[in-house]
Amino acid sequence: MIGLTDMTKLDLKGVHRLKCRLADGSIREYHRGWRGKGAPTFWHSGMSMAVGSADYIAALAEATSSRTMTKGIFRGILLDYLDSQDFTRLAPRSQSDIKTSLYHPKTGIDKEYGGAPIAAFNSPRIRGDVLRWRDSIGGKTGDVRRGHLQQIEAWALDRGVVDFNHLKGIGSAYISNRAEIFWTPDEIAVFETGAPPHIARILTVAVETGLRPGDLAQLHRSHLHRTPHGQRIVIWTQKKKRLASIPVTPRMKDLIASLPLDQDRIITNKAGEAYVHENYLGDAVSTWRDKLNLRPELRLYDARGTAATRLLEAGADLKEIAVHMGWSIKHAADVIERYVALSPQMADGIAVKLAKARTQL
Repeated sequence: MIGLTDMTKLDLKGVHRLKCRLADGSIREYHRGWRGKGAPTFWHSGMSMAVGSADYIAALAEATSSRTMTKGIFRGILLDYLDSQDFTRLAPRSQSDIKTSLYHPKTGIDKEYGGAPIAAFNSPRIRGDVLRWRDSIGGKTGDVRRGHLQQIEAWALDRGVVDFNHLKGIGSAYISNRAEIFWTPDEIAVFETGAPPHIARILTVAVETGLRPGDLAQLHRSHLHRTPHGQRIVIWTQKKKRLASIPVTPRMKDLIASLPLDQDRIITNKAGEAYVHENYLGDAVSTWRDKLNLRPELRLYDARGTAATRLLEAGADLKEIAVHMGWSIKHAADVIERYVALSPQMADGIAVKLAKARTQL
């Protein structure tokens, strides 16, 4: 008979062992089929079954039967990733998006690659196959599926499950050209009047700052700094990983002044709490855009073009706007010019400031 002290003599690779203190103060050891969420417990030290006995081995085999069905195929990696902290610590919306990419009945990663041998991902030919698969899906969805597969492949490489990452560096095929899409002053007014205050505030702050949704969700009173000429927002942006310095426009100043003094976040949900994921901001704006019968092509992100114009009006120069938006100076000038042309309601002073700024380039 083999006791607990003889466990190292057995080939129990993969068995997860843990000890727990019971209510009576005694220690009990448990053996689970593998480490991670959903692993079945098949033995504990209170059982008469000895470690290494025929009964023990049979119980281990039964507990891991469903798991071993995925051994050597890519589906096993997908399951392990879903059990990992890398996945479980993601925001609920991100988890939902990844699961959709994995298990979509027509374009899912599991449908396409779940049954493939892991060895296939060590071959350079997998790169061409993934490109074919991405292109067959097409559009932004194809890029999303590809991005999630790359994320899982990189995770598997870090853990030595695959030997190479042949998917690294595959970029996007979908290019969105939304250069001519702006929120007009009338549309902004309809939204700010018709949407609930906490939703309207999302669009207002986006229009007045040009920040991306991820940065809007993080915007805090601590990001406000006084200057000799007013206030500026100073924040490390998530996407560009750089320090942005944005002048506070008069409308932004009024919005901040209207917030409760104990509200530190500039943008909150109805309960006054921070949004758990940046995607919720865009979803909320799109929902109320439809309820208010505004153009269906409008997105929260389209507020950035409007913001460039607001920042020019607030005294930012073209170079500041370009750096903040991640644009070239010429593109910043072109965006502002298009916005003014498409929005006759804009004050003539904007066009005058833009013309002056162009002469200084």
